[in-house]
Amino acid sequence: MDIGTAMSVAQTLLAALDCDLLKEIFSTAHYKSKLNELRDTVIRIEAVLKDAEAKQELSEQERLFIEELKDAVYEADDLFDEFVTLAERNQLTEGIKVRVLSLFTKFGTAYNMTQGVKKIKSKLDAIANDKRFSLSIDPKLIKNRRPETCSYVYEADDIIGRGLDLEKIVGVLLDSNVQQNVSFLSIVGIGGLGKTALAQLVYNDERVTTAFPLKVWTCVSDENEELLDVQGVLDKILASATGGKKMNGDFTMDVLQKQLREQLLGKKFLLVLDDVWTENYEQWQNLKKFLMGGQIGSWIVVTTRSHRTAEIIGEGLKHELEGLSKEDSFRLLKKVAFGSQHSNPPEDLLKIGEDIVEECAFVPLAIRVVGSLLFGQEKNIWLKIQKLGLAQINRSKNSIIPTLKLSYYQLESPLKSCFCYCAVFRKDYVMKKDTLIRLWMAHGYIPLDDPQSPEDLAEEYFSILLRRCFLQDVKKDEDGSIESCKIHDLMHDLAQQVVGKEICRVETMNGDVDKKVRHLSLIRRTNNFSFTKKKSHLRSFLRANEPYCSDESSRSLRSFLSSRHKEFKMDQLCVAALVGNWKYLRALDLRGSRIKSLPGSIGDLIHLRKLKELPKDLSKLVMLRVLDLTYCFELRYMPRGMRKLSCLHTLNLFVLGDMSSSKNNLLEGLEDLKALSNLKGSLDIMVRYMKTGYKINGGKEGGCLGNNGHLKEVDIDFSNNERKEYEEAVMEELQPHSNLKIFGMVGYQGVRMPSWARDNYNLATFLPNLVKLEFYSCQQLQHLGQLRLPQLKILRLGECPNLTAILECPALEELILYSFNERLKIIPISRGEASPYEIGPNLRKVEIDNVAWLNSLPMNYFHDCAKLDIFEDNKVESLGETMEVFRSCSASLKYLQIRGCDKLKSVVSGGLEHLSALKELTIYSCDNLNESEEVERVSFCQSLRTLRLEALTEMVEVPNWIQYLSALQTLLIYNCKKVESMPNWISQLTSLRELDVWDCSAQLRERCQEPTGEDWPHIQHIPSIKFAYSGSTF
Repeated sequence: MDIGTAMSVAQTLLAALDCDLLKEIFSTAHYKSKLNELRDTVIRIEAVLKDAEAKQELSEQERLFIEELKDAVYEADDLFDEFVTLAERNQLTEGIKVRVLSLFTKFGTAYNMTQGVKKIKSKLDAIANDKRFSLSIDPKLIKNRRPETCSYVYEADDIIGRGLDLEKIVGVLLDSNVQQNVSFLSIVGIGGLGKTALAQLVYNDERVTTAFPLKVWTCVSDENEELLDVQGVLDKILASATGGKKMNGDFTMDVLQKQLREQLLGKKFLLVLDDVWTENYEQWQNLKKFLMGGQIGSWIVVTTRSHRTAEIIGEGLKHELEGLSKEDSFRLLKKVAFGSQHSNPPEDLLKIGEDIVEECAFVPLAIRVVGSLLFGQEKNIWLKIQKLGLAQINRSKNSIIPTLKLSYYQLESPLKSCFCYCAVFRKDYVMKKDTLIRLWMAHGYIPLDDPQSPEDLAEEYFSILLRRCFLQDVKKDEDGSIESCKIHDLMHDLAQQVVGKEICRVETMNGDVDKKVRHLSLIRRTNNFSFTKKKSHLRSFLRANEPYCSDESSRSLRSFLSSRHKEFKMDQLCVAALVGNWKYLRALDLRGSRIKSLPGSIGDLIHLRKLKELPKDLSKLVMLRVLDLTYCFELRYMPRGMRKLSCLHTLNLFVLGDMSSSKNNLLEGLEDLKALSNLKGSLDIMVRYMKTGYKINGGKEGGCLGNNGHLKEVDIDFSNNERKEYEEAVMEELQPHSNLKIFGMVGYQGVRMPSWARDNYNLATFLPNLVKLEFYSCQQLQHLGQLRLPQLKILRLGECPNLTAILECPALEELILYSFNERLKIIPISRGEASPYEIGPNLRKVEIDNVAWLNSLPMNYFHDCAKLDIFEDNKVESLGETMEVFRSCSASLKYLQIRGCDKLKSVVSGGLEHLSALKELTIYSCDNLNESEEVERVSFCQSLRTLRLEALTEMVEVPNWIQYLSALQTLLIYNCKKVESMPNWISQLTSLRELDVWDCSAQLRERCQEPTGEDWPHIQHIPSIKFAYSGSTF
């Protein structure tokens, strides 16, 4: 049973009872003493909840008692949330008498308010005084969260002891004696053994990738384990096979299976069906019949906990996964429990650890969970865990759950609530980290009395849950920051088991929701759902699909997340009704609703912390923490009083200026921006409509951004500004903090950089941590000042025609230049200067529209260059012009793209022969490229595996030099309409595994028809062939 959520609610209720304005109102009503008595009752209830949580396992009588108590706490919280909401809203008007009168008018009379309090107090007292539950609080927990911050972090590729299993399965998949079109292999074992991890090792093995042109991974895990949703599984398979393009749910089964057959037919594929549960033979056969169209040697690998499932798959092989060996189990425990800093762990702890891994029955997940629990603990804690005996693991579905519970019980109460809330998402759901954190905050799971900000504390909670293995499968962005995660299906089972009915996931909504349900998630789209009085207890609703906002009985809702489905529609009236009735929202997400604005009454939602568009009364949302204005590029101005939003931590767009000075002016905007000193992440500043001059006082104390050390990225956009002569003055006010890592400017028309980046100063002084710098469409800019940034890795300059010099940046790895001055020079560091850098940039990626300019750079810049993109260079006629560059990166260049080079006539006229490491070559939209001349046998690009020819309007034949690419595996020919036949030498490309021809001539399609086409004999050896023409595919 999850008691932590009720404790969080109780703490929120206590905060409400301590509200000064509420005390003042109740004092006016001569009811302040009763308010104090109620506070005492809530404190006693909190103690009862702590006692229950410490007991871990409750009797049935105790469980019923706690359920009753939780319901009463929720009811009290709803009541006082209403009081506090109205009190704080009325606090925005002037005069306490006006506020009190307004509040009493809202409720009718003060009597009604006091009666509500009296009723809930009596109910709480009756439950708290119940003698069925005795208080004997044992607050002992295994250390608090602070020491946990250095615990071992589980990486997806950190798998121990599965080498033999991997080799055995790969050997089966690569067996050349297999004669069936599609064969089956089951990986079966109890939960937590690492079936999915092993399947991932197989799936990502380089030998497997080479052998199977098409690989598809699908997680089957259904909410309903008794019924296999065949259409849903086929939908997932098709989405994976087509690169994530999920089918619309309105497609019929016939259309779905036809599309899937087109993807699989004639191809040698590997399909992994992860976490299959069905034990129904007919259901499996119904799925299997749609998967049998592969080429000889195709495999379907199934992971399952059920031996019965493995049996009904039939015909195929079964790989029974056992626990780790004792040695590997012990090695895993040491790695997790001691981390890398202890090369010689204490012998006494190692001895205890040997017993613990046996008690974990050598199950990897159990070892990881217990190991993370033991990290950094003293010997007495190790002994305590050993004495508990963990769980006698039996070979059944729930065998590991008691072990996972052991770790769950040691979490602090708020962490328990945060973990359990994850059950609102379906299994295998990719949870966005930011969304998850905001939902935790919206529901009060993050304590507000901690010295840290709620955002920082929530980040820490996320990290702890990740380190303790409650979360896994993280995905990171290019900067290494975590974007999303998943929850292991056994952890999901644990969370659902703990929360019981409080969290419910349903596929459709045809009736009322159990009153115990507080958080509801709709798995599928529904056409028939509305809130009723019996649904008014809900506190969060996810994946909504229809407009159901006219019923005020849903007033308890704290979070509303809408569907992204294209048919989800919500008009302005519906949104107005939603906002008018749901007064207590903390999180509101209306993505996909297609609304253009929010009603003025949005200002009444004072608790709102997540909002997508701006109302005029935005400054009333004094509790707002997140303002996401992604893609709101047409925003004309910021509302007045933005500086009042002192809680704001995330704001990704701020508009300086407006269309008319009557609404706002630049100085007000600058002052508002300066006051928002707690912003984190990235911020785009759009300077708009400066029709008149503004007097700027000059940047002092770092200007408007200098006191904001939490921002990682700042981009300033002058594109929509009409008075260019004032831009230099504005830039003086926008000096960022020295912690900034990414800085960009667009449309700036100043001749020089502001003073904080030039003269006696330079960007390296003010922005020493800068790793990425971008300037676009800065037409008049002539100087960047002393731009020598020691940490800069990425430099992007576009449409800066007057810029003539930049200083060498020694750490530079990525250089993107277009529409730039041919006289641009990179001034090298003088080797006589005192500098820790001995060599210049070590470029790994270059994108440029003037390839000849690269010859002006020192060739040592390119020794490690792995990717080169030459685009829209209208002067280059031959790749021979890049000869020296190609020689310099001959051993490193893996990806070469040539696009939009209209004067280029041939790519084999020099240069490519040096690229011995090249793996992918793309030639796109080069209008004069013909390549029809016969080329004698050449030796180049012997490592090339993928060649893409696209939009080559003058190419009439497949270039004959392709026949010499002995390692070529994939040939893609797109939109080359003059190509009418396939050459006979293509049959000599024995390594070719995939041929894709899209939107070419009808003649070519006819000649390649199976089996009658004239060119079919030349291509029939290729495992995967796909032609698309006029919307059809074969």
